[in-house]
Amino acid sequence: MKKRWLLAGVPLLFLSGCLDFLEEDEEAVELEEEEEETEEQDVELSPEIPALDNEYRTVLQDGQYIHGNARGFSTAVMNNRMDLERLETGLMEVASEEYSPETYYFREGQYIEREELNSWLVRQTDEEDDGDPSTDVEGLNPALGEGEDFEEQQRSSPRVLSHIMEHNYVVENDEGALQLGGVVIGLSMNEAYYFREQLDDGTFGPWYEEEIPEEVSIEQGQEIAEEVLERLRNEAREEGKLDKVPVTFAIYRESPRDAAVPGSFLATATAPPEADIGSWETKNEAYYLFPSSETEAENIGDSDRFSEFKDEVNEFFEDYVGVTGVGRYQNETLQEMTKEIPIRFHSKTEVMSFAQYVVNLLDRYPQEVDIEVEITSDDGTEALIIKEPNEEAEMHVLR
Repeated sequence: MKKRWLLAGVPLLFLSGCLDFLEEDEEAVELEEEEEETEEQDVELSPEIPALDNEYRTVLQDGQYIHGNARGFSTAVMNNRMDLERLETGLMEVASEEYSPETYYFREGQYIEREELNSWLVRQTDEEDDGDPSTDVEGLNPALGEGEDFEEQQRSSPRVLSHIMEHNYVVENDEGALQLGGVVIGLSMNEAYYFREQLDDGTFGPWYEEEIPEEVSIEQGQEIAEEVLERLRNEAREEGKLDKVPVTFAIYRESPRDAAVPGSFLATATAPPEADIGSWETKNEAYYLFPSSETEAENIGDSDRFSEFKDEVNEFFEDYVGVTGVGRYQNETLQEMTKEIPIRFHSKTEVMSFAQYVVNLLDRYPQEVDIEVEITSDDGTEALIIKEPNEEAEMHVLR
């Protein structure tokens, strides 16, 4: 579902998923100076938009968006854009349960350095910790396993952790200044671990894949969360500043590379100020592609409803029109549905008529379902239909 969060765009670059260190770019945030300025000087907030409910306003400095320390890092370690977008927006959904958008404001992560994040994502080593979190190079992924060759060693101990994403939520204090009010940490776990061996001549061998059970993702994610909390609350980091605010963790499980739908959140928990992580809440979330044999087998009612919708769409045109969709389920109940209808463009009046026709077809879905329909042609998006829960559908035809 394309949630309309107030997020600045992130340049996306698809890489092979390696964990080699990424060089600091010129636009990376200088944390110490900017953090001091952000919290001691007057800052701006993004404009309030009354039409959007439960959306976070963002913190601006000198009229500009404040980028996180690990800007652009996500695209180097996550397999696809769908998972990256779902992790970002999903963390905001998780945050809204702890930090109300009415009083808290969003800012990208400022406390985990880029180099530090890279060192956390590698495998565990035997190097001793010197007590300084800024130089901590101990990986959070398990050490290389036993085996007679490269493939056996990798398969016996796959890398479970793909990425760590940090979000900050600031709040106005009694003096009217903004200060840190809470931190949200997303732990993105691999469903499939991909690896290949570098040969003696510098080239690489074939890709291998090792599936990681969901229960392992949850168990390892919870253990990693405890370690991350300890590192964040180390007295050497910001003079123990993060010990005085709650830290919320969310475990996310990425989809395989060739998946047509994003992954899902598995569990969340919060560590109150100066306290350990509380009990974990399981998130029964799943995404399904429409149409698909999996959806037909596990969600027959919604599958039939989608087929009827597709058939009625095709009654409007002389030529066949393909319709695809992605449904988000929470506790085995459909919560959100995104559909795409590619058409052969003829005229704006036809697009308008068709969009109105589609609006009427949405009545077959329960009022509680959040629906978004994008009508496209070879020229791009022609119309967008948005129906929020228990609201009338809104139609937007691009001119």
